[in-house]
Amino acid sequence: MSGAVRRRPGEVRLMTDEVFWELVGMLDGVVDEDGADLLGERLSSLGAEEVEAFCAHLAAKARALTALALEVRPVPDVSDDGGPPIPLVGDAYENLLYAMVAAGRERYEAVLADPAAAEDEEWDAGEAELLVDAVATVLWDVAGLDWYEEFDSLLSGLPVDGRWYDTRRGSAWKSAPRQYENAAHALDRALNDSAEWRAWWSQTGLRKSKVGVTVNEGRDLWQVERGRTIARAEFRMGRSYFADRDPAALTKLAVEETAHIMDAIARALDMTPPPPLPPSSR
Repeated sequence: MSGAVRRRPGEVRLMTDEVFWELVGMLDGVVDEDGADLLGERLSSLGAEEVEAFCAHLAAKARALTALALEVRPVPDVSDDGGPPIPLVGDAYENLLYAMVAAGRERYEAVLADPAAAEDEEWDAGEAELLVDAVATVLWDVAGLDWYEEFDSLLSGLPVDGRWYDTRRGSAWKSAPRQYENAAHALDRALNDSAEWRAWWSQTGLRKSKVGVTVNEGRDLWQVERGRTIARAEFRMGRSYFADRDPAALTKLAVEETAHIMDAIARALDMTPPPPLPPSSR
């Protein structure tokens, strides 16, 4: 596995450059909520292969920009409010890439031909992530594929993540207690390292499960969906989830949470009952 790389999007067969740019033109040169919704609705009317082809085009366009070292250039953004432009990093840099695609074929190709030209124009990257959000939603709903697993330009080419159980946890309301986080992450590692658990997961024929746990809801909710290559699950917990528990109770909570997640996944995907949790977690 160590020598493998993420799969690059398949060859574009169903969508020409002209059709791709025609669809991007629905954004009218800038990504905002209305334009992203409009494009998302149009993509939702297409077939799975057409949506995949659009995503392959979008990822390829953004990837071509990554070769231009734009992150070291002081590229102006309309949100700078007259201040001097500065090189962009992280999410701001990624937003710039998609803003340049959204700006349309003429402006995009001008930057490809002369990267320095990017410094001569203002770009509206403030809501460019809405383009990826809209496309990722349609890709999952129509084609059963995860944008970040299959197409994301900044992840493509990285070593394959060997985990079958990929988790993220967060709370928009209250920081998760450290004892809970430590126990949960230790258990996640134990499950990924367990041959017994990996064999159990293999019955799905899927590469991995991506599980999100969020504490910020008025009541507990959960949802598990099977895609073409992965499963995705969301568990949303009420604000009383941590309830001033002591360290031992927080460790126990992490164990109970994992057992609940695995039982829910097994039921939703019609799997055999999960194995016992690793001994260190009991």
